[in-house]
Amino acid sequence: MVPMTRFDTATAVTPTAEGRYAADLDPGYLIGKAMNGGYLMAVMQRAALAASPHPHAVSSSFHFLRPAGPGPAEVEATVLKSGRTVTTVRLDLRQGDTLAVTGTIATGTMDGAAQPEYTVAPPAVPPIGECRRYDPRIAARAASSGEPTEEQYAQATKDVADFTGRVAQYYSEDTWRRFRGADPEPVPELLGHVHLAEEDGDPVPADTALFLPLAVDALPPVVTVFGTWRWAPTVELTWHMRAVPEPGPLVFRSRADVVSDGWFDETVDLWDVKGRLVAQSRQLARGGR
Repeated sequence: MVPMTRFDTATAVTPTAEGRYAADLDPGYLIGKAMNGGYLMAVMQRAALAASPHPHAVSSSFHFLRPAGPGPAEVEATVLKSGRTVTTVRLDLRQGDTLAVTGTIATGTMDGAAQPEYTVAPPAVPPIGECRRYDPRIAARAASSGEPTEEQYAQATKDVADFTGRVAQYYSEDTWRRFRGADPEPVPELLGHVHLAEEDGDPVPADTALFLPLAVDALPPVVTVFGTWRWAPTVELTWHMRAVPEPGPLVFRSRADVVSDGWFDETVDLWDVKGRLVAQSRQLARGGR
């Protein structure tokens, strides 16, 4: 029997009525004062799969309307169409009378043994043992010269320390230099590995596919390479599951194509330990400081 991780229990939902599920949002997945969007998507995905005859979320799209906090929440799942191969579910996550996130998930059944006719190869990321584990304090380093103040270090650590204790992130040396402001012409691209942290008892969830929505939104905003830690709320995020992931760490590549006028896009691709592309996401976010 696969042991339960904190992630498994933190994303669990309990049916309370037809199409309604109760959740208890875990404060360990806070970023500052707001729950991480990927964590909220993972909770809502559990409700969608409970309402569907299919086991996989093959296409998901979410709009983030208001921040959600830790504690009780309700997910309403409405089946829009139920079919033999695809069932589509509309989802709303509320805390009290406040609608925080709304989305739609198309569910299906994917063959874990399927072999792609064509796929993009994973990037050349060093083994996880040769990468740097993310330290939230480096987000306080400006791209310009000079060390962060004690207050900057303390605030950066406070904002994401619990979260990085839930989701372990390892970065290539090139990415590490960009984070530290040591790249004279930083490129908005992050490379590395991501998995559930060992501090939670087991880095592998009971079903690795359930981790994918958190994994595509677990990384620091890609615009962090341009300066200090930025307030970067997601407006809309769409992600696709492309294969059933093998248990183990995921290789990621995150990038932006345009950063302009207070907005930026972010694309995240994930590969499993067999080198298969298992998830792709695209989001639009605000890029404040």
